[in-house]
Amino acid sequence: MKCLIVGGTGFLGGAMADAIADAGHETVILSRGQSQRKGVDGVKVLCADRHDDLSVLKDQEFDWVFDSCAYTPDMVNNLLDVLGDGIKRYVLISSISAYDTFSRPDITEDIDVPNATEEDFVAARKIARKDRARAPAYGAAYGRLKRACEIAAAERLGDRATSLRVGLLVGAGDYTDRLTWWVRRIDEAHDERKLVIAPAPKSRSVQVIDVRDVADFALRCVENEFSGIWNVTSQPIEFSYILDRLIEVSASDAEVNWIAEEVILDAGVVPWTDLPLMAPAVPEFKYFMEVDTSRASAAGLKCRPLEDTLKSVLEWDRTRRDVALECGLTAEQEAKLLAGG
Repeated sequence: MKCLIVGGTGFLGGAMADAIADAGHETVILSRGQSQRKGVDGVKVLCADRHDDLSVLKDQEFDWVFDSCAYTPDMVNNLLDVLGDGIKRYVLISSISAYDTFSRPDITEDIDVPNATEEDFVAARKIARKDRARAPAYGAAYGRLKRACEIAAAERLGDRATSLRVGLLVGAGDYTDRLTWWVRRIDEAHDERKLVIAPAPKSRSVQVIDVRDVADFALRCVENEFSGIWNVTSQPIEFSYILDRLIEVSASDAEVNWIAEEVILDAGVVPWTDLPLMAPAVPEFKYFMEVDTSRASAAGLKCRPLEDTLKSVLEWDRTRRDVALECGLTAEQEAKLLAGG
């Protein structure tokens, strides 16, 4: 099959390019050319900005299209306008953020989710062109706009549209550093930095998925003509299990100091930003890390052992220790918490 990957040199797009090319399919990448990731050997790379001119795609035919960077329905429709409706399968990378709230358990693909509002669309149009390929630029409207993208794809292609509501992506090359901060912190835990802060309780749920596993499932969807919406992330994992495995794979001397959530919050620490993988302590995020993935699991979603992911992130991050991380506690915040808040 001839495949197009939009955003194919980015974090997830690059993993999809690897998986699809390795499976023997003819693979073309559409990229702005701004990623530092190199293209896959033997894969054709077309340079264009989807927010500007897509004429480079005219008169080309593709069987499967994988879209890793559509944030508004206009992006979906503009791409499909150029490609035509002859494609056999369109896979949209959506997000579990489409659920908008996680105040209830049993979050399955069948529950109602809010569509974007006119205010959301207006705000999205005001985003600077250079920032439109960055998910954080869409703020609180991100999930609702992803839902609007799902609707646009389904309206255009019907059963030929597949939307993957992906959870927290992790792996080597992750630009968010949410898991990477923990990997680096545990790896560097020695001497005076031996004690590592973690949010109690130890049983706190975390859901992450290796970017390569998402790529493999996206390929499985097109090969088996899976349509509709799919939650794609891991089963819930206890926070303590992640840190224990990290200590093992890095041969770290770390000693984890589990601190009550209220103490962390009273110290001015911001969940998710200052302390990655710790969901905000508000009702609408109560089940954020407990999304139901039974549909995808029954269809063949496979999540590799956590140790494999941790090792790959560790090996990658050890090559770039001069790079400042995008999130995580500062030394001052750690010291304050260790001193009792």
